[in-house]
Amino acid sequence: MIDPTSPYRDMELALLRVLADKLPTILAYCDRSGHCRFANRAHEQWFGIAPETLIGKHAREILGPFYARTKPHIDAALAGEEREFELEMPDPMGGPPRYAQVQYIPHVVDGTVQGLCILGVDVSRRKRAEEGLHELGRQLRATERLAAMATLAAGLGHEINNPLASVLANIELALEGLQGRSDAVPPVEKELLEARSGVQRIGSIVQNMRLLARGDLEKWELVDVNTVVEQSVAVAAHALRYRARLLRDLGEVGQIEGNASQLAQVCVNLLLNAAQALPEETPDRNEIRLTTRRENDTILIEVADNGCGIPEDILARIFEPFFTTKDVVGGMGLGLSISNRTVTALGGKLSVASQVGSGSSFRVVLPAARGSLVQASGVPKPEPPGAVHAASPVVRGSESLRILIIDDQASLGQALRRMLARDHEVEVVIEPREAVAMLTGGVLSAGQPDFDIIVCDLMMPGLSGEEVYTEVIKQRPELAERFIFMTGGAFTARGSRFLDEIAAPVLHKPFDATRVRTLVREHAAGLRKANR
Repeated sequence: MIDPTSPYRDMELALLRVLADKLPTILAYCDRSGHCRFANRAHEQWFGIAPETLIGKHAREILGPFYARTKPHIDAALAGEEREFELEMPDPMGGPPRYAQVQYIPHVVDGTVQGLCILGVDVSRRKRAEEGLHELGRQLRATERLAAMATLAAGLGHEINNPLASVLANIELALEGLQGRSDAVPPVEKELLEARSGVQRIGSIVQNMRLLARGDLEKWELVDVNTVVEQSVAVAAHALRYRARLLRDLGEVGQIEGNASQLAQVCVNLLLNAAQALPEETPDRNEIRLTTRRENDTILIEVADNGCGIPEDILARIFEPFFTTKDVVGGMGLGLSISNRTVTALGGKLSVASQVGSGSSFRVVLPAARGSLVQASGVPKPEPPGAVHAASPVVRGSESLRILIIDDQASLGQALRRMLARDHEVEVVIEPREAVAMLTGGVLSAGQPDFDIIVCDLMMPGLSGEEVYTEVIKQRPELAERFIFMTGGAFTARGSRFLDEIAAPVLHKPFDATRVRTLVREHAAGLRKANR
């Protein structure tokens, strides 16, 4: 308080004025009629207005468009009620909006409100920090959602492939049983062939889905670019089929060093993005051009459309996370941002060229792998739907093998037994622990020979294929090289690393009889050759 009778009153008021002007906080006072009687220098920084020009003006004139929003608070303060609220205001210098925490404090003398004190604190940094945390939370939830979708896709693939493998195996056996029979009914054989084609088509779809849901995204290998591009087209086919005509120009480009799943995600995102840029009403005029081309030591993948194009203001933000011009159903605004980061991580560059009214072109440029025309490892090429195999010829006089099949799916185990039983002695065990006991000597009858080949499912309840392998070789290390693993596609990073480390042959479900017999025969021949 300043004593009005003090001889230093003027000096004290001047000192208070200096201190008030040094504060970054807005300080002001309005009388009961709403006219300004005091304002500090912070008003210049906040509004670009000299405080002297505010004296005597009414709050309506000072606040302008903000007056209607603040009037209820002013009225409440003049009625004796303190008010606190947040207010968003434009920056007079053209910067981002500023946020103020505002307090209206009644000035009461002898029980009567004489006016109100105004206190405004700049909380822009806090507000933007809160918005940043909110955005991070949104990104985290979206990332978790994408991860959950990938896990669901992998699990669905596994659950579909297990019964699918059994169905395909039994169709194969039925077809073999009809071959050479004089009483075979032609329509039955034709129907079985059509059923096999349908099952193989389902298997191809699941395998393409598995490409996007593989567990180990950190694993790098030689990846055949055109193989991944073709599989990506198959994944996106549902969105392309009724929206546009797809024109392909795939050159001999070879391979990159990278991750097949990551490259597939980029290709699928670009194809879906192109499809969504095209009007639904004109599918007969819509075109998407997919090109791969070798340019010296780089490989180009280009996805172009003849859609509406992208305006310049949007083009500048096209790779920003969560930036999207689509509705909620169209997407979360992550596809192009993730694709850009993925391409950069693969050592390449993603760019876009667009003209409004003519369409857009997205170009992925990646460094080619050295010796890039050798066969790539990693993603197996899906078998074309409807492929027909001749039955494997029986090799009479060849050495018969003793084979153990370990699979918790009894129907698949029995189908595999029938596939192999004409040439070999086959035993099926559906309980993994029983198989471990059998292989480590606890169940084998005295004098009974060892199994030459062990075909084991990778994903089983109770004890996984990896755990079966580990338990067996702990006591019988000589059996390690006899394992062949089956998988329906639910790869975890651990499962992928396990298969890489032991370098065992792998049967991807669903499989046909020819493939099973060939793999068993070749693996056994390799073991005999290595043990000579």
